[in-house]
Amino acid sequence: MKRPASDMDTLFNPRSVALIGASATPGKIGTTTLFCMTAGDFKGKVYPVNPKETEIMGLKTYDSIANIPEKVDLAVICVVADRVPQVIEECAAAGVKYGVVISAGFGEVNEDGQELQRNIVDTAREKGMRLVGPNCMGMGSAACSLYVTINFTIPAHGDVSIVSQSGTLATVIALGGSSDGVGVGKYVSSGNEADLHSEDFIEYYAHDPETKVVVAFIEGVKDGDRFMRASRELTKNKPFIVLKGGSSEAGAKAVSSHTGSLAGSYQVFDAMCAQSGIINVTGSREAIDLAKAFSLLPLPEGRNVGIVSAQGGLGVLMADACVRHGLELAKLTKETSDELDSFLPYFWSHGNPVDVTGGTTDIRDITKALDVLLRQDDVHSTVCVAPTFSEMFSPVASRMSDAGRKAFETMAVWVMGETERGFTKDLIELRAKYDKPIIGVSLLPSHGSEAVKILESNRIPVYDTPDQIAYVLSKLAGYREYREKNGY
Repeated sequence: MKRPASDMDTLFNPRSVALIGASATPGKIGTTTLFCMTAGDFKGKVYPVNPKETEIMGLKTYDSIANIPEKVDLAVICVVADRVPQVIEECAAAGVKYGVVISAGFGEVNEDGQELQRNIVDTAREKGMRLVGPNCMGMGSAACSLYVTINFTIPAHGDVSIVSQSGTLATVIALGGSSDGVGVGKYVSSGNEADLHSEDFIEYYAHDPETKVVVAFIEGVKDGDRFMRASRELTKNKPFIVLKGGSSEAGAKAVSSHTGSLAGSYQVFDAMCAQSGIINVTGSREAIDLAKAFSLLPLPEGRNVGIVSAQGGLGVLMADACVRHGLELAKLTKETSDELDSFLPYFWSHGNPVDVTGGTTDIRDITKALDVLLRQDDVHSTVCVAPTFSEMFSPVASRMSDAGRKAFETMAVWVMGETERGFTKDLIELRAKYDKPIIGVSLLPSHGSEAVKILESNRIPVYDTPDQIAYVLSKLAGYREYREKNGY
């Protein structure tokens, strides 16, 4: 019977780490992993282990973990597969609590590899040591700035935690999300899951105060009942976003050769998700979009959406997207309409979406209108154009002569920059005033926009398309409905 994982605080917050197989040779995983750890600025002590070296990257090197002068909490193992059993035996004898086995060549290869994998687990468990992997990318923890990976995965800090049976997908979600406003607190590439399984990390994240949202990439579930129990415990208080690999016959075959897992029936897995409150997604883009939304936004009280824009076409597309994703457009009350009449041009749309039109004399009428909508009780979420106006001018300025560009930047760019800053300030004030989701839709792709960075640092996510927004709002509403239905 599988034993429960011991206290994972030691894994994610070790005081000392031994890197066994540390190297200064370009291309070796022990070199890359040490580079990553150094770049991450780990707060504890680092002990490189390599019997052929006395110093690597300015760090004293040890010939064996047995000769390190203090007890080591975590060993990261980067040696060839046939040397791993001896290394595990030495680590267990030295009282190491956790090992991250990056080395490949185990259960994912053949029957001999499976036997080798069973042996290292048996050796570790005899002495109370737990293993991540083998055949994994590594792990990271923002709390102690520990990043031991072969993919240089050092994301922005935040409250999203990740477990992935694929090292590449862990990197894609962590770094892709990081560049898109998603902060990561913990991540782990679980690899072959010879010892610690995805369920162990799900159980830990469920009660980890630093984790608000959990994202997983799952290739195969080894213990369906335990996975269900762990997921239900997690989704009582935290959203659980799962990207499942092996949904097709071809994908299922690829899963077996990748980590030695059995993909199982996707239909059964999908039903399991519905019963457990798991949000099942089909791509990393969806996972990142949802992680951002759940991390930054409060849950909406319902499915009614209010839309404000100065671009009629954008409002129409947003309305269409809401309907496609099972949301509803809130009907404006007479009080709301009368108040909007008091400051908007007489030719505003007089409905939801609220189109203030391009004829408005003050673009900040958008945020004034948004304030009015947010006061209406049955408007549960709001969407408005994001203040990324200055992004539109860069291509224009680059085509002008020096004299023309200077005048253009002095007048148009400066004016729009001031408007953008005022608009951003208004949105942040509304976010503080109302406990309802406020989401921005960008006029142009705007990942590098300073305004977007400021908004997202103040918990106002910005997306590039209406469909992305409608999708995340529908999932936020669905998760709230799941919790209410189950009395959480």
